Amino acid sequence: MSSQDSSATTVEEVWERLQIVITSTIGEMRLKRWFQNVTPLEVTDGVLQLEVPSRTALDWIENNYGEILSLAARQAGLESIQLIPQRGSSRVSAEQFDSESGAINRRPPGRGSAVVVRELEFAPDPPNGTDPADHVTSWTPNARISVVSGGAAGLRKDLTLERFVVGTSNRVAYSAALEILRTPGLSFNPLFLHGGPGLGKTHLLQAITKKFFIQGEREIRYVQCESFVHQFVRALRQRSLDRFRSSFRELKVLVIDDVQMIAGKRSSQQELLETVDAIAIQGGQVLLASDAPPKKLVHLHQQLQNRFSAGLVARVDPPDMETRVSILKQEVMRSGVQVPSEVLRHIADTVRLSVRELLGALVRVVAECELSGSEVTMLRTRAILEPISAVSKRRIVVEDIVERVAVRWGVPPEEILSRSRTRNTSMARSVATYLARVLTDYSLAEIGEQLGGRSHATTSSSYRKIQRLISRDDSLRQEVERLVRDLRGG
Repeated sequence: MSSQDSSATTVEEVWERLQIVITSTIGEMRLKRWFQNVTPLEVTDGVLQLEVPSRTALDWIENNYGEILSLAARQAGLESIQLIPQRGSSRVSAEQFDSESGAINRRPPGRGSAVVVRELEFAPDPPNGTDPADHVTSWTPNARISVVSGGAAGLRKDLTLERFVVGTSNRVAYSAALEILRTPGLSFNPLFLHGGPGLGKTHLLQAITKKFFIQGEREIRYVQCESFVHQFVRALRQRSLDRFRSSFRELKVLVIDDVQMIAGKRSSQQELLETVDAIAIQGGQVLLASDAPPKKLVHLHQQLQNRFSAGLVARVDPPDMETRVSILKQEVMRSGVQVPSEVLRHIADTVRLSVRELLGALVRVVAECELSGSEVTMLRTRAILEPISAVSKRRIVVEDIVERVAVRWGVPPEEILSRSRTRNTSMARSVATYLARVLTDYSLAEIGEQLGGRSHATTSSSYRKIQRLISRDDSLRQEVERLVRDLRGG
């Protein structure tokens, strides 16, 4: 057997081992859908090169399966994985995103500009969740994925403002984004979006970043908060802080996603605070997103909480039924597939909490019907979604109830949990008690504990009070029914 044949056998074996790891995470159907046409090329110095059939496939694999590939690489003892599109699958523009940071730079076209190697590092957490900047000498990156690409690093092509479906759950965030595009640095600075995973925060942030680029702004950057921390740590280690700070603090627009990742990292928090202030002083715009509002980010420094809250804090909630149906209708129109309206409504009724999971359910139904050669029908859809139907329904918690009631009654959530006995606060607390009893599996004693440590007798009294009132007060009954609908996502 020649050395070339031996190498080919080796790379095939490595790829087979990786596929086993990938399949255990994403399942065989997704593996076949996105990886069946991926071709292993060679393994050199611990780097596995994989050829993908198109730029679309490359972008999808990078955005959705990058961390899975990184994990598989580490388990296989590889240094990195390199994704390469087939030659001729795309043409590279002279205007590209910086390969390391995600900032947009203009590169002159010419010899050697055909492809750009993009390094995406996946580093382990520092000890005990502390700031890696406090452990510079011991913290080192692990396996990474290199992507040979000419596209926009870190930004998905499909996340545009035109494809962002607006409803009651995200209207404030969307309107604020449009205003920022008109008057950056003036209207809401910073804009802080928060809400659960898969609700569209990343979609909106990436869409705004692209829109700024289309409008001619070049000093912009979209970055994951974890990447900001890693770049800061690397700058400390390499003694290149001045260059790092210049690359961020001189931006006209800075967009940071998943900012909750910085909680507990003292040095990185101080650096981010100074960066946000520096951009604001120069008239620049900062946009942030997190899974929780600033005041509820555990281990976030008070100064940073205050700075994040100084602009507009906008919550993105799960979409209501009609918005979910609109999202699905837009997706089937874009994809050109035929799905009956009743099927779309069934999917929307089954998956309520996450837009990402909603679209994933649609893909699953269409893909399984295509693979089996059958039409998309209600009967097939019910059978396909049955395994996820129960777990996809919204799990309502007392904290969500308190926040919704607080908004309706115009009181801070912490006041509902306090010992305040004002008439308005007492009514809001009683409504929250009633809703918690109706919408959750908690006992009255457990509800009382979560509502500020109240006794079973007090909680029971509040529940019965609202029961009596809604039987004779139509206005209150309608208000409670509206809250029930909102919390159930219907």
